[in-house]
Amino acid sequence: MRCGRLTMCAYGVMKTLSDEHVDRIANRARALGEPTRVRILDVLARGEQPVGHIAGALSSQPSTVSKHLQVLFQAGLVQRRRAASEVIYSIASRTLLEWIRYLSARKLG
Repeated sequence: MRCGRLTMCAYGVMKTLSDEHVDRIANRARALGEPTRVRILDVLARGEQPVGHIAGALSSQPSTVSKHLQVLFQAGLVQRRRAASEVIYSIASRTLLEWIRYLSARKLG
């Protein structure tokens, strides 16, 4: 099965959402509810970045950006890896970028 735009490839068509799915959706929605976190994802849409570069792009303190990245990481929206003394972040799924574009559209649908 080839997945089209904004389909739920991992789960297929679901008749009802389990409590686990509802909790995951709510957690991710809360993570996206903070404008700084959406801006961080916009920076990461250009490719993986260390915390310092993300902070520079947002004209923000690295400690503040790190706190927001931790929320995004716990929600499963970003991935991280260590490279020497830096922590490098990337978007966990390219599908997330489609959702962000969808949510930012003037008209939905």
